Amino acid sequence: MTAPTVTPESQLTDVTRTVSPAKNGNTVSLAQSFAVAPEELWSALTIGDHLGAWFGRASGEVVEGGRYELPDMETSGRVVAVDAPHRLLLTWEFGNSVSEMELLVTPEEADEGTGGEDTGPRTRFTLRHTVPADAHWATFGPAATGCGWDGALYGLALHLEDPSAPLLAELGAFAASPEGAAFTRATADAWFTAHVASGADKKPARKASVRTAAFYLGEEPELS
Repeated sequence: MTAPTVTPESQLTDVTRTVSPAKNGNTVSLAQSFAVAPEELWSALTIGDHLGAWFGRASGEVVEGGRYELPDMETSGRVVAVDAPHRLLLTWEFGNSVSEMELLVTPEEADEGTGGEDTGPRTRFTLRHTVPADAHWATFGPAATGCGWDGALYGLALHLEDPSAPLLAELGAFAASPEGAAFTRATADAWFTAHVASGADKKPARKASVRTAAFYLGEEPELS
């Protein structure tokens, strides 16, 4: 059996994380390239059985004006715009909170192998989640949104590497393991770096990232 090339360590460097101001708050963005065609990535993001293999149960129609539901996450929303297989704009509705999420699927030029051979298609996935600049943002910063999506992209990367693998139990066990805790802390730290790069002051940005990691791990934050 071929060993997986996707690891928690590779995810930390394979994902590009940015934070930017937006009209309605702040946009938390993650981008990663995958060795698949755009249509395969689009299917993994939008088709219920495919999405359910790595993300959780999903239902709804990917059509403009349609609704979707993610019962495992107690989240639902509306499809604002769709341009298959390239762009999907959604509302993300959790409790009383409504934010906006944009998924972009962009083909890249194929790489050539060491012998000059074509190694196949590559596709860039960009997730942009725009959240309000409210008290929650002031307390937890971009990591509150970003760490969750970092975990999701890890699941997506594993799924695209082996679409037949049942991942949800494995991902749940990983999240509860010491390795999963280390991944959460590392992604929170990566979001601190992205937050500071966007112009945030270091001290409050660091405290926000520490609070977020502690929240995810069920710990008391160690603030100094």
